[in-house]
Amino acid sequence: MLIKSFKAPTLKEAMANVKAELGVDAVILHTSKTKKGGILGFHSKEVVEVIAAVEDEASKPAPVAPVNEAVLQAAAEARSSRAAAREAAGQQSYGVPEADISSISATLANFTPRSAVNQYQTAGTMEAISHAMAQNTPSQTFGEVLASVNQAQEAANEPVEVDIAAAVAAEPVSEMMQPMQPVEPAPVEPVAAEQVRAAAEPEPAKIEVAKAEEAAAKEEVQPEAPAEVSEASVADDQPEKAAPDESGKDEEIRDLQNQLEEMKAMLMEMSRNKGAGDAVPTLQNAMQSQEVTEKIIQDMIAKLNGTEILAPSNSVKAANALEKYIRKAIRVANGITLYSNKPKVVALIGPTGVGKTTTLAKIAAKFVLEQGARVALITADTYRISAVEQLKTYSDILGLPLEIVYNPEALRKAIEKHKDKQLILIDTAGRSQYNEYQMKELSGLLSIDADIEKHLVMSATTKTSDGVELLENFSICQPDRVIFTKVDETGTHGIILNILHRRKVALSYITNGQSVPDDIEPASVERLAELLLR
Repeated sequence: MLIKSFKAPTLKEAMANVKAELGVDAVILHTSKTKKGGILGFHSKEVVEVIAAVEDEASKPAPVAPVNEAVLQAAAEARSSRAAAREAAGQQSYGVPEADISSISATLANFTPRSAVNQYQTAGTMEAISHAMAQNTPSQTFGEVLASVNQAQEAANEPVEVDIAAAVAAEPVSEMMQPMQPVEPAPVEPVAAEQVRAAAEPEPAKIEVAKAEEAAAKEEVQPEAPAEVSEASVADDQPEKAAPDESGKDEEIRDLQNQLEEMKAMLMEMSRNKGAGDAVPTLQNAMQSQEVTEKIIQDMIAKLNGTEILAPSNSVKAANALEKYIRKAIRVANGITLYSNKPKVVALIGPTGVGKTTTLAKIAAKFVLEQGARVALITADTYRISAVEQLKTYSDILGLPLEIVYNPEALRKAIEKHKDKQLILIDTAGRSQYNEYQMKELSGLLSIDADIEKHLVMSATTKTSDGVELLENFSICQPDRVIFTKVDETGTHGIILNILHRRKVALSYITNGQSVPDDIEPASVERLAELLLR
């Protein structure tokens, strides 16, 4: 046997040197750590020394040294006790047929805890031992040999150089083989359990092999870590923590299974529709068709679960999911709410050609005809004679007073004049969001009363980019609400969601035609979801 000492800064490097020079069959005999260098113990470096041995293939096993007599004596006693037990039972020890040997080996392999062997592979010391065990002796004999080594080392109080391979090989396989009768699992399991406990609890063991393995495991976590032993040890040490974790995992698994079942049913429904030639788009597809921005669609995917975002757009599930998202993403004011102790003053602002005057007439007619409210009309749109004439016609039909103002002071007096009314509606001239002078003029007109609720009127046919710019430029007037007109003139209504997403302004009305007072409705989450799922 070739015995050699290896020194390195870490145990990992020392083990690597052992494997590189002596091979994977090397057996670790002793490990120690010492300090080297420095001055009076300061700045010294730790050095790990590993003494390893490997059997010289060119020579036969050497006679066992006197220090190993205890090992051989223990092995002999074990053989004698097993032979006596076999003789008492009237069983034979030899002549095992080759077929039975194969059967017994296969049975033992099934009950040998691989984790116990894998644990020692971390230190690079058990590969040769396990090979010798597989060829010469069952696991029980090797456990007895290790116990004997412990006793010998404690007696000598120093590292013992043991030729383990020679000690194991000293016992013929014919003497240690289990009887010819079929091997039952029962006698094997206690041996396997004993080996697992010995591997998982190395504290009682004093041999240097166990120390080397434990130190190597601390320095580096190998990918081939023994899963069986680790899990069993954790389960034994922490039974209280294992139960909650398992229950939480079970609950998560059940939730995932439920979602998968829903998605499976949904995909089957979509498959049937596709096969019938009536492919139904999903909620996500519908949002893309409505020109909702990709940023909002991704936000929807994050907020909704997979079965909702992939639900057919014509399904109740898709409608409910979209309504749920709209409630969280935008504000909906549901029209105009009157005060109980003072008039509600509302001004309509916006660019030219969006239908402000017609929308104001619709709102007035709704409150007069449906609620019997006392309403007054004020127009500041003196740029267009037709606008004044149009509003005059509506006021005459509804029997409402109409005031024409040209400056902020006239507007203040008109509001004061009609303070007995429940609702005062103000029509303003169309302003270009790019004309800074007009924007400041409009802002100054409405600044005479902080209680004026300003509704920005926008057309649903506007491009999203233009709508965003429009809202930003009209922010000088501090609009509180947004009214979208002409929703009947376009098939895409994603602009409503795009403009109002994550903004403070709320949606108040939607208009869908020229008829007064029919073609206007207070905004609602359900109505907006319906428009987006067309």
